[in-house]
Amino acid sequence: MLYALNGDIVSYSRLLADDPDNTADALSATRLIVTDQVAGAGGTLVNFVGDNFMAVFDQADHAVRTAIAVTNSLAAKNALVPEFQRMRFRMGVDVGPVRVSNDGSWLGDALNIAARIQSIAQPGGLSVSGDVYRALDEPMLRFRSKGSQHLKNIPERVEVYDFVDLPAENDTSVAPIRPLALETPKVAVLPMHTEGVSDDLRSVGAFLLSDVVSGLVDLRNLDVVDVTMTLGQTRNGGEIASNVRYVLSSGIAQVGTRVRLWASAMEVTTQNALWAQKWDTDVESLLDMADEFAEEIVRAFEIELIVGEPARFLHEIADPRSIAMVYESWYHLTAGTVSGWNQSRRINEELKSEFPDSGLGHSLAGFTDWLGVGQGFAKNPEESLSSARVDVTRGIELGDESGLGTMVLAAITLAEGDADGALTQISSTRVVRPTCDLTWGVEASIRRYLGQWEEAIELVDRAMGLSPVNKPWYPTVLAASYYVGERFEQAAAVAEEVLEHQPQNIEALLVLAASQSELGLERRAHATGDLIRERYPQANIYEWLASNPYQDDRFVDRWKKALEGAGLGSD
Repeated sequence: MLYALNGDIVSYSRLLADDPDNTADALSATRLIVTDQVAGAGGTLVNFVGDNFMAVFDQADHAVRTAIAVTNSLAAKNALVPEFQRMRFRMGVDVGPVRVSNDGSWLGDALNIAARIQSIAQPGGLSVSGDVYRALDEPMLRFRSKGSQHLKNIPERVEVYDFVDLPAENDTSVAPIRPLALETPKVAVLPMHTEGVSDDLRSVGAFLLSDVVSGLVDLRNLDVVDVTMTLGQTRNGGEIASNVRYVLSSGIAQVGTRVRLWASAMEVTTQNALWAQKWDTDVESLLDMADEFAEEIVRAFEIELIVGEPARFLHEIADPRSIAMVYESWYHLTAGTVSGWNQSRRINEELKSEFPDSGLGHSLAGFTDWLGVGQGFAKNPEESLSSARVDVTRGIELGDESGLGTMVLAAITLAEGDADGALTQISSTRVVRPTCDLTWGVEASIRRYLGQWEEAIELVDRAMGLSPVNKPWYPTVLAASYYVGERFEQAAAVAEEVLEHQPQNIEALLVLAASQSELGLERRAHATGDLIRERYPQANIYEWLASNPYQDDRFVDRWKKALEGAGLGSD
C-alpha cells in the first residue's frame, strides 16, 4: 500500500499566457522544490509533467508533510512576487495498491483518486481521502470533513477531508457541503437606490436607511456592515470582511406625488431571497414612515436570521416588552454556558409573570429547563424536569400552536423512562403552525434516544432548514445521531465544526472522542479525552450516560466502550 500525492498548479495556463518567461523560470524553481521535498521525505517522484506532479510514499504522514513543506516553501517565494504571479498548488492524497508496469508506467486506483481529490481541493490547499485521514492518527494535523464526494470517473463516493492549517483560498467553483450555519450572520446594508428622485427625497431615503442600520446594530447575534459609510467600516471599526453572507437592498421611487419604498434581503452564496417588502405613500408622508420602515426590516432579520418562527409568533402579539424579553432570554440560552442558561431561566420567569396568557412563553420556558437538563446545566435535574412539565402543560392549555409544548412534554416523559408514553405524545402533537424549528429539533432528540437515528437526522435537517442561523444544539444532536447510526466519520466531522463555535460543548467533545475511538484514531481520541479532562475535571462519563435516556443498552455499551477507549473511564 502506497500513499499517492498529486499536485497541480492553480491557474497555470493564465500565468503562462500573462508572463511566459517568468512563469517558465518559476516553474523550474517549483520543480526543484518538489523534487527536494519528496526526496527528503523518502518518497518517489513518479512524474512532473507540465504543471502537475505525482509522488508516492510509504507512510501517510510523509506524504502530508511533504505537501505542507512544498506549500510553505512556495509561500516564502510568493512573498517576493506580486499576487497575480504567484504559484500555488492544489494537492490531494489517497492510499492503495500501486505497481509499476513493464514499460515503467505507474498504475493503481490511488493515483487516479489522488488526482481527483486534488481537483476539488482549495487553491493553495491539501485534501485527503477518508482512508488517509484515518491513517493519520496525529492530533497536531487538523482536518475538516468535506463530506462524501462524487469524483469524476470514480464509481464510488469518497470521503474527503481538507487540511485546515494551510492558507488556502475559497474556490467558488467547488460546491461546498451544506454548512451548519453556526456563525454569527454578517449583513451588508447597501446604499439605497434613489435614481430618478429629487435631492429632497434622496436625503429622506438616507435618513430612513440610517434608522435601519441603527436598528440592526442593536440586534444581538448579528454583525452589520454599513456599506454606505465612507470607509466601509463595520460597527466595531474594522474593514468590511469578505465573509458577508446576507445583503440588504432598498430603494425609493417616485411617480408624481406618490412614493414607493422597497427593501429585500438576499443570501449571497445562493442568491435566494429571504424576505421582501414594499410600502406606498405620498411625498408629504414619507418621513412619517421612518419608524415603520426600520421596524419592519429589523423584525424580518429577527425572524429570518436570529430567533426563527417564535419571533413571528411574538410579533403577532405586538407587545414590545414581551418580544424584548424573549430575545434577551434566547441570547443568553444560545451562549451554551451554565451562567447563560441561568440568566435565560430568570428572564423566562419574568416573562411568565408579566404575560401569563402567552402559551408560547410558557412552552419556551419549559423548553429551556428541559434543554438545561440535557446539557448538564441543571443542579437538580428532577426538579428542572418537573418545572418544565408544569410550564409546557400550561403552554398547551393556553393554545400553543407550534407543537413545542407537547413535544417537550414527550421528551420529559422519555427522560422519566416511559418510551411508549413519549411516542404516544409525539403522535398526538397538534402542530397548527409547523414552522417552529424547535419543535422538530426536540423530536429529533427524542428519536436519537430511541435509536431511530435516520428519522432524527431528517428532523434535524428540517429544523436547520427553518433556521438560517442554527442553534449549536441542532448539529450536536445531528452528531450524536450519526454516532448512534455508526456513521463515525460524519459524527466526528459535525462535532468538530460545533466545537469551532462552542469549544466548551461537552456533548460535542464526547461525540468526537467516541467517534475517533471507533475509527481507530487512538492518539486523536486520547488527545480529545485529555481536552475533556482539562475543561471538565469533574466529568464522569458513566453519570453522563446514565443521564441520557437511550432506550437500547447496546447504544450505552457502545458509548461506554468508545469513551473508555479515549481514556475517559475511571482511573
